[in-house]
Amino acid sequence: MFFRDIEGNKSVKQQLLHAVDSNRLGHAILFAGQEGDAKLQLAIALSAYLNCSNRHDGDACGECPSCMQIKRLAHPELHFVFPFSASLKKKASSKDVSSNDFLDDWRNFVIRTNGMGSLSDWYREIGLASGQGIISANDCNNVIKELSYTSYESKYKVVIIWMVEKLFYAAAPKLLKILEEPPQDSLFILITENKDAILDTILSRSQTLNIPEFTREDVKEILVKKYQVDELEASKIADMSNGNAAMALSIANEPNYTANLFDEFIQWMRICLQADMLKILPFVDSFSKNSKEYILFFLRSSLSLLQQALFFNQTKVVKASIADNQKETFAKFAKFVTVDNINIFNESINKTIYAIERNGNMALLLTNLTIGLCRAFKIK
Repeated sequence: MFFRDIEGNKSVKQQLLHAVDSNRLGHAILFAGQEGDAKLQLAIALSAYLNCSNRHDGDACGECPSCMQIKRLAHPELHFVFPFSASLKKKASSKDVSSNDFLDDWRNFVIRTNGMGSLSDWYREIGLASGQGIISANDCNNVIKELSYTSYESKYKVVIIWMVEKLFYAAAPKLLKILEEPPQDSLFILITENKDAILDTILSRSQTLNIPEFTREDVKEILVKKYQVDELEASKIADMSNGNAAMALSIANEPNYTANLFDEFIQWMRICLQADMLKILPFVDSFSKNSKEYILFFLRSSLSLLQQALFFNQTKVVKASIADNQKETFAKFAKFVTVDNINIFNESINKTIYAIERNGNMALLLTNLTIGLCRAFKIK
């Protein structure tokens, strides 16, 4: 995975290249962004560029021994740390389990999703139904040990810590110690989707780089070029995913997810507009029986449809994700979405997504969300 393989992100790529070429890259850099952006892609591409023996045209060559190993995510000086659950591996002690025990799963996951898979996707990959993965103290001990070895193949030792906000409390002091006294020619790339959950002491020792979401055109290009999705279908999915490539891949891979999405969304919105508790509770009871993955997909899709409704109000343009036989219904609904309530919709749904990902009570969360949206629709 090299810079040339990553859609968009031109400014970020230039910043990273300039930092390396001018020898101004710090020992720790935090890539902060949203689900489904290019954080992990950029981290791997930066690792390849740092250790490439034949850089040219602002990128790694892709052909030297170092680049070939990076392609397989098997470079001896590239170390990955990510959330997992020790309960998934049978060992004498849970303290013996580390990210290294999941490396084959991790490589398959990153290569299959082109580095754009979500945390929920990763948990499904390893069969972690509870969604409570952590980055353990044992991982930090392993990093300290691995960085103490002499490097024979490449100049830089790179450690990519994916979802650093999942750092277990006992692991934080160990990571801080490494960041305070980093070995020579080492680089820590911390990746987060929740910067507020990271300790200030870790943030202060890292250079933060905010990674933008993919544009609609970026997502479309990813689907067409890398996953051979038809152009018209790719346009629809790009509209629905709203810059989230992980969500776009889920839509492309799970066509059944979208079959009744619009009708369910309109049914939900009508209930919210009517603010009828006699309808809210049966709807929530029925809907909450869906899989957690579908409910999260539905909520993220609902965010996109609400934003499209506001866009329609301002431009009278219906995006490609709305089918011809849905346009009249969508136009009638859209008038209720305004600049006065869109922020409430965004905040309420995002908070619910966050809570569901952390295994909150599904029915209670959806009931509270629906009641909250009822109130938001009353704002004039």
